[in-house]
Amino acid sequence: MLRLLLDGNEMDLYEDVSVNLTLQFSDVQNVNSPAGSFSQTFRIPATANNLDYFGAIDDTTAVDIVNVKQRIPAQILSDTIPILSGFCQVKAIYLQKEKYADIELVFFGGAVDMKSAIGDGMISDLDLSALNHEVNRTNIENSWLATSTSPAPYVRYGVIDKGYNWSADNRPWTGSQGIYQNQLTPFVSVYSILDAIMTEAGYTWESSFFVDPAVSAVTTKYMYVPCNNGSANPPEEGISPDNTVRVNLNGDITTTSPGSATGTLGLDDSFQDAYDPEDNWNNTTFRYTAPENAIYSLSVRVYGTLGDFPSSAAGPHQVGVSIYKNGSLYSQIFSDALLGANLIKQFDETITLTGSDAIELNTGDYLDFRYSLSGTARLYGNSLRYCSMEVINVSPAVSLFDVDVAASLPEIKQIDFLVGLQKMFNLVFVPDKNKPNHLIVEPFQDYVATGTQKDWTDKVDYSKDLTFKPTTDLQKKEYQWTYKPGLDFISDAVQKSLDRVYGRYRITEPDNDFAKGEQKIETNFGQFMVSMIPGIGFPIHRSLQADGQAVEKPLPMIAYWAGLSGRFGDWFLEEDAGTTPTPVQYTEFPLFSNYNTAHPSVTDKDLNYGMEQAFIPMEANPANTLYFEYWAQYVAELYSNEARIMTCTMRLSKQELADFEFSDNIYLKDSYWRVLKINYDSNVEGTAKVELIKILSDVDICADTPTGYSLRSRFILFNNSTDASPDIGSKACCEKYGYQWLNVNQVVNGTGYPYLCKPYTQNTPPSTT
Repeated sequence: MLRLLLDGNEMDLYEDVSVNLTLQFSDVQNVNSPAGSFSQTFRIPATANNLDYFGAIDDTTAVDIVNVKQRIPAQILSDTIPILSGFCQVKAIYLQKEKYADIELVFFGGAVDMKSAIGDGMISDLDLSALNHEVNRTNIENSWLATSTSPAPYVRYGVIDKGYNWSADNRPWTGSQGIYQNQLTPFVSVYSILDAIMTEAGYTWESSFFVDPAVSAVTTKYMYVPCNNGSANPPEEGISPDNTVRVNLNGDITTTSPGSATGTLGLDDSFQDAYDPEDNWNNTTFRYTAPENAIYSLSVRVYGTLGDFPSSAAGPHQVGVSIYKNGSLYSQIFSDALLGANLIKQFDETITLTGSDAIELNTGDYLDFRYSLSGTARLYGNSLRYCSMEVINVSPAVSLFDVDVAASLPEIKQIDFLVGLQKMFNLVFVPDKNKPNHLIVEPFQDYVATGTQKDWTDKVDYSKDLTFKPTTDLQKKEYQWTYKPGLDFISDAVQKSLDRVYGRYRITEPDNDFAKGEQKIETNFGQFMVSMIPGIGFPIHRSLQADGQAVEKPLPMIAYWAGLSGRFGDWFLEEDAGTTPTPVQYTEFPLFSNYNTAHPSVTDKDLNYGMEQAFIPMEANPANTLYFEYWAQYVAELYSNEARIMTCTMRLSKQELADFEFSDNIYLKDSYWRVLKINYDSNVEGTAKVELIKILSDVDICADTPTGYSLRSRFILFNNSTDASPDIGSKACCEKYGYQWLNVNQVVNGTGYPYLCKPYTQNTPPSTT
């Protein structure tokens, strides 16, 4: 007997109701818009029991009814055997003879409709408040280490040039001046963002691929999203106050020869066009008090005259203006002098203290502005002419502030973030049949490797047609896997030079005369390209445009945490604000990269789809690119001459249908197959139309696999061979992975080789300086 549960409530069904169900593998491959394993629409009677759940849904004036726009959790069972879980949607109400009513439903199940569950939310809308933390030296250092002390390991700190234009002439650090803490960039683990998306969409999930960095030691899987939304510094938690100020001199200050005067400029935040929104200026002490640890940019206008008023006494006539910090002289910013009698000189000069001249202040530090006059001199402070001081910019706090992690993330919708991951790693999102709203998220090849072997040989109904087809109709003439075109100047230069996106991989199908068109698998992310700081030699991502300005709206990116590396020399970080001014020296550099290690070689990982010329030192390009790690076997099975799709009718019990998983390996016709689609009538025992694709996991991507690098002789080793007994592979496989098959006539261990497979060096991209 067929049963329908809606939100746990059993519905009345017509006795002979027929519900055709379709299960299809494509549902778990496309999280953005799954077709949806589904039934055709079917009707249930508007009985008292059913209306007790729906409300008076057959009454057009009723208000207290189930929302017809709502996804109703649903389950179809045959007696006690669960057949399919999912949700129902109300499609229509039918009235018959004004007395009888039917409720038309459509059942969706087995598909992950994340797009509907998530909506249009951005990743910056996620609740990541548990990751917010104070930016200080201890937390920064903890983020690099194998520690679970907040914010590590879910947030780690790295270096990105976000408009600083670092070079040998503009160094990010020196032995006497370290990089400011707020110039570091937090990176949030992909796991944290994925977990927040799932949680807020109402799902639980599990994955052996996206590992929780707090409980896993598999550092090769530590992937992070740089918190780079175009701002030079991470945003503070909460609303940042307006700490800018303008104060003007209220009243002239004068001396006459041979007099002199010194004192504090009586700058006033209420005179003329002055302003002080956060009340940081004191009109009694004439001081600006710093509200936070930050870099303060100033503009000081000095306006006055020297000489002939009201006497013609001989000079010198002199004026000076200085800045005092916490009561001590910080800098004299203006001085002028005039010699002789019967002379007059007017001055009106604006001194700007920005960039490297800006003043670093800690919370509670104060500034005042002092003058010295001698001879005949005047500083103006009237309604027409006046001296002034402006705090024109206050940087985000340099340290000891709470960072808002979510607000610092780049702009991308949550659903697009999931789709971007799916297209990088060939992910499937599989609903757990035994656990409502629970998903299994794995790369395709990892998921199908978990399948159970089942022999369905005796279940084929040979009285019906059994058909075999090659996969030629599924094939395209060209496939390419690519990132979005990058916005930084290096990506742009590569795209213009090579007429393609850096990191692309392309394959063509020359052997299929019927293949047409192109399929592009384009992730929603930009490529996290790493290059060396010019003249300094530290590998970082440089989020710069060709004119040196920061990229305004950086694309979201994925990077490996490559660990702390001592390969690049010492670097220096400013201490917490308010402590000793001596920067902290480090011998290891925190590295994020598209490679999972600081000095990559053949067996390491690369987040490019295809092999590319690197901008950092390496032993040899990794063979484990995104394409070869996550897509190549999938493509090899599709394009193999042995590839087949079989369609047949089977006699499957309801228990067998209930226990079925798309990862199952089905034994039929002397081969193993994977189910693509099952169509069956849930109320009829034993008849199902099944479409399967032949499993060809033994089909090699190529006959030879790169597995090492000969440091002694500088060539790629294949098939787990060693320097002592090298396997040089083949031209076809060398070039398929992206290396070069070169005519070298080289002797290795006494054996001469006319050709060897060498690391990638072709298509060298433009200079990064």
